[in-house]
Amino acid sequence: MSPHTSMGEVNGLPMPILRDTGSSIDVVCLKVVKPEMFTSEQVWVQQPLDDAPVCLPLAKVDLKGEFGHFITKSALVYNKADKGRYLLVNRTAAI
Repeated sequence: MSPHTSMGEVNGLPMPILRDTGSSIDVVCLKVVKPEMFTSEQVWVQQPLDDAPVCLPLAKVDLKGEFGHFITKSALVYNKADKGRYLLVNRTAAI
C-alpha cells in the first residue's frame, strides 16, 4: 500500500482508504451503499481530462479508520468505475 493508503471499514466492509489531497469530495463505489443511505442530493464532478462534468448521487457512509469513526457524505461512482478503495479528502480526514 502507498503511504497515503490505510485499511479501514466502509459501511462495515474492509476497504483500503486513500487520502486524496486533490479531491473535493469523498468518493466510493455504489456497491457498498444500501438504497436507504441515499440522501436525494447530487454533486457535479469534473475530472481534469474530461470534456464535461458528471452528476453523481450522494449517500451517507459509515466510515472507520485510523482517523476515527464517523458518518459522512460521499459521492457514488458506478460499479464499473470501482477501483477498490474509498477516496478520502483532507476535509473529511480533519474532522
